[in-house]
Amino acid sequence: MPPFDVVADARSWELNTPPLQTVYQGLIGRTSLSSLTIRCQTRRTPRPTTIVPPLPNLTTLVVYNIDPLCYPDDISLLVLGSKKLENLKLHWSPRMRAAGEESVNLMTVFGRCIAAKYSIPIKRVAIYNLYTRFFGNELTAVFQAESSAELTVINSRGSSDPMTIFNDDLWRVHGNHPTLPNLKMLCTDTFDKEGALFLTKTRGLERMYIVSKRPKDSCKSDSTAATPTTPSTIASGAPASANSTPITMSSRVCQNLASDYIAAIQASHPTLRHLLLPDLWALSDETLFQLCKSLPNLEQFGFACAVPSLELMRTVMSYLPKASAIRLLVRPGYETGNKFDINDPEMHIFVIATEFWRPEYKNLKYVGLGDDLVFKLGGVYYPPKTDTITGGNDDSMNVKRAGPIRKVEAVSRESVKDVEIWGLDTTDFHPTFS
Repeated sequence: MPPFDVVADARSWELNTPPLQTVYQGLIGRTSLSSLTIRCQTRRTPRPTTIVPPLPNLTTLVVYNIDPLCYPDDISLLVLGSKKLENLKLHWSPRMRAAGEESVNLMTVFGRCIAAKYSIPIKRVAIYNLYTRFFGNELTAVFQAESSAELTVINSRGSSDPMTIFNDDLWRVHGNHPTLPNLKMLCTDTFDKEGALFLTKTRGLERMYIVSKRPKDSCKSDSTAATPTTPSTIASGAPASANSTPITMSSRVCQNLASDYIAAIQASHPTLRHLLLPDLWALSDETLFQLCKSLPNLEQFGFACAVPSLELMRTVMSYLPKASAIRLLVRPGYETGNKFDINDPEMHIFVIATEFWRPEYKNLKYVGLGDDLVFKLGGVYYPPKTDTITGGNDDSMNVKRAGPIRKVEAVSRESVKDVEIWGLDTTDFHPTFS
């Protein structure tokens, strides 16, 4: 197997075996190389430490499955010396959080930048599975606050697992959380008081995704993602400890946090175009109305509420004239979830087809119910009298079947992976920047 693969063109290379110093030295000669992805080995095989040299035109760096006990190579010089670096994705093996193992030291990645007092002009940064002690606020100066436009933090803080809560709380209590004046996108699987405060200090977010932690996340243990020549198992971004029991916050705490977040969103981020809220936050009708009124630019919106009436949906859509995708979130196992998931999708198709022809829904292209039900909307038509739509037999149903009717098709969730309120609603790791 060769030590690297060409991906797309000569400007983008992906390493799929542990490279030696000679490989990195060869990459220096590739002056057009702008994107580098390194998949770290996962076996504890002794090998010499390699200092990865700078790449002068590198703009994107992805390093994943990082485990200091398996892969000792030093990327600190690469991070310091690649002055055009704009996109950085670091994914640590989830094994360390699952086992409560303190083997990560961020100084091995950013120590040279701190010593040189160099702030990286990163635009997009993504952090997965970080578990390490708090070493001081010097790390907050590593990234230029003014340059940061997109931030993704998954399974890296705010854990209620007893195995990790001590270190996570050190970051929360002692860390100096900088304001990011030009931040446009935030994706995280955690909500807490510090997160709400961060939103009040930030202005002008355009996309915000709070990923819901689902029961299936707690049983994943592998984070291996595929390279072009290497198959993979499921790519897990956020498994829980194998021996831990998920700890849920009280409904009152959850309600208070939801109120703080929604207040911050309404006050500071009327510019939002995408908003995905957790399925734990069941919004009241009034809260939902007020939130929609304050976000007239929303194009994609995912939220949880009681089973909505048709009148409620019309009101919501009247406040969101630009909306093209709506998700009604349901916490798995909740009573409403059973109503959504047990019913035949044909019933949902009937309701959507006979309701969503109205002018309020004209720009809507996708509707989601729960995790798996997704419907794609087409044009409005009057069916021939010989056509029927599955539904009841009473007069009102017959009137609805007569039209007008919106064309509706049940589609897979995979088919909407490019629609962010579905595609980014996951803790799985993918070794690419979208």
